[in-house]
Amino acid sequence: MSQSTLEFALANRIQGLDTSAIRKAFELAASLKDPINLSIGQPHFPCPENIIEAGVSALRKGKTAYTLTAGIPELKEALVEKYKKENSIPYANPDRILITSGVSSAFLLLFNALLNEGDECLVVTPHFLMYPAYIKIYGGKMHTVNENFGAQDLAAFQNKKLKIIIFSSPSNPTGKILSKEQLTLLADLAEKTGAYLISDEIYEKFDYDKKFVSVGSFYERAITLSGFSKTYSMTGLRLSSILAPAPITKTLTTLQQYTIVCAPSVTQWMGIEALKTDMSSYIADYREKRDFVYENLKDHYEIQKSQGAFYFFFKIAEKDEDFVVRAVKEKGLILVPGYIFNESKNFIRISFASEWENLKRGIQALKELSGKGA
Repeated sequence: MSQSTLEFALANRIQGLDTSAIRKAFELAASLKDPINLSIGQPHFPCPENIIEAGVSALRKGKTAYTLTAGIPELKEALVEKYKKENSIPYANPDRILITSGVSSAFLLLFNALLNEGDECLVVTPHFLMYPAYIKIYGGKMHTVNENFGAQDLAAFQNKKLKIIIFSSPSNPTGKILSKEQLTLLADLAEKTGAYLISDEIYEKFDYDKKFVSVGSFYERAITLSGFSKTYSMTGLRLSSILAPAPITKTLTTLQQYTIVCAPSVTQWMGIEALKTDMSSYIADYREKRDFVYENLKDHYEIQKSQGAFYFFFKIAEKDEDFVVRAVKEKGLILVPGYIFNESKNFIRISFASEWENLKRGIQALKELSGKGA
């Protein structure tokens, strides 16, 4: 069978999907000798030892079988406490929680369950690259609004039949934390249009100036996504939770039964230990690196100080893909082009989830690439 025949046999909904620029950056980094990598969106520190030991203990106790589809009760109870205490969500209870295999799997379940072909979606942009991908796969129509929106910016959507409103706060790629006023505007829009409001809070702990507010703290119909990957350096262990109104959680649980089956069993026991772990010293390290990057680049690029997550997203004077290629050729520096996060081709994303030596080399290279001196 020829390659063209194989491509023709693929489902229409995945035609045109390409390997993400982030994956391509990973591959490029592997091909270079001693690269300076500021592309990777995962923590640079190892998973804390106590969490690892919880996994070892679970393995030794034989906790390797399927779990309940919705997750082990012990982890759900620990998450209820977390949601109530840390996110100020008073209505959290086990019936509203689904444990799944990473936030990416949560997206798969949500878009599969909620989106019909032709449904309209509003995405706060710059946005995580998976949002438009899933909207495309399920035949939705995507609208965007810039993350600095106010009431006037949302007025145009009030008469639309929106199905989904989705955002990340803190944001990947910008580090922006939406204010309570902005979250209230989104909740009001969801009420007026009947949309499901999905809040991607995977970076919630990376809140450097104490500005983070969970929309679920005041809007009971919110669908809140939380994960363990970034906070506890558990990216490959695939663990997250969905907090939603009980009917939605029930539907998603049934869908998980026929797709993902359950989150990894050992990882769920690790999650209980993770929720007991103080990560403040790690966050302090990231805050210091955030400040270092901003102070060193503010005179070289149009850059705003990141409020959360571990990224900067800033404007450059040339096309993003050209800049990325030049950075590789001249400095051995791996970056991510901004076009995968918004419609502009004049931005790049850098990650400061890095050891200090690598970060300092990368920032020095960026200063030199700016053309404004080192």
